[in-house]
Amino acid sequence: MHKFKYLFLFLGLNLFLLACTETDQNEVKAGFLLKGKLPVSYKNSVLSIQELTTGGLINIDTALVAQDGSFQFDGIIKEKVFCIVRLKNGDVLMVLDTNSRLDLEIAPDSTLKYSLKGSRENDELKELYQMNGQFMQAVQQLETKYAQLGEGVPPLAIQEQIRFEYDSLRRNHVAGMRSYISGLQHSIVPYFATNFLIPEDDFEFLYQVDQQLYKEFSNSKYAIQLHQKVEDLKRTALGAIAPDIVLNDPFGKNISLSALRGKVVLVDFWASWCKPCRDENPNVVKLYNKYKSKGFDVLGVSLDDNRSAWIDAINQDKLLWNHGSDLLKWNSSVVKQYSIDGIPFTVLVDKDGKIIGKSLRGKQLELKLQELFGF
Repeated sequence: MHKFKYLFLFLGLNLFLLACTETDQNEVKAGFLLKGKLPVSYKNSVLSIQELTTGGLINIDTALVAQDGSFQFDGIIKEKVFCIVRLKNGDVLMVLDTNSRLDLEIAPDSTLKYSLKGSRENDELKELYQMNGQFMQAVQQLETKYAQLGEGVPPLAIQEQIRFEYDSLRRNHVAGMRSYISGLQHSIVPYFATNFLIPEDDFEFLYQVDQQLYKEFSNSKYAIQLHQKVEDLKRTALGAIAPDIVLNDPFGKNISLSALRGKVVLVDFWASWCKPCRDENPNVVKLYNKYKSKGFDVLGVSLDDNRSAWIDAINQDKLLWNHGSDLLKWNSSVVKQYSIDGIPFTVLVDKDGKIIGKSLRGKQLELKLQELFGF
């Protein structure tokens, strides 16, 4: 399961979207200014505007809503950032610049109706969020559809169908975002889009944003973070030689990826506590038994921190291949080495140690092995 670092993805279900215009030039002063008008039901409420970061929300300013529903935020920020204004029934998302002049108004009959006038980037952010909202709605519909099957692990064929439908939705969503972002000029909004992506699956997209914007926004924290991420991901991109993995097996014996050179190896990053990993194990066992005599092998790399649980899971799932772990869970050396943001995660390595596939599971893995071994 994913170690959820993508704070912004899950805000997509309940954030309000916005746009912006400039206020009267007489009001311009150093720093940002955000004025607004809310329904009178908000009177005497304390609002906050907070910066969105991967480490959580950082408070920028607070404001008391007046008797007529008006409020005002102002202050000094060092650079352009993504922020939210906290409301009773949700949050308003925006790009806030060092000299922003924004006006926010919420309709009295519904907090879903709003107007935020000001910058072009907020219009772009709104469009991006509308796209993500459509994707999340489609995913919810998919979840509802298969929830009718009841509790418990569905048959393998149903699991494959669910994965196929979800992957199709996600591919279309990523393609749409990529097309939209390609048309944006001098905008920081593409960096927000990267929070909807899975780095190991969407390296090309991340690389595109970095190449397109890094020179222009090289002083931005978002540009610096993404640029470093892309540099890290290059080490394990398709076509790269897989970094060697050296760990202890359950008996304390040293095992390594390089020792399996000459075979096609599936490096399977998993853990005993990861339900999607355990659900996928029967498929890996089936493919291992089918192709092991043809030069296929598996190296299980566990993000466990409990030796007994790790060994029990190996035995219960009948995983008859090499296993290694440093029992440090997300602090494992392999997490940074392979830029792992979530499990299950797989890397397929050819006989020469070159990476030829990533995030292959289920039918995708089966088809790739059929391609390699001819049956």
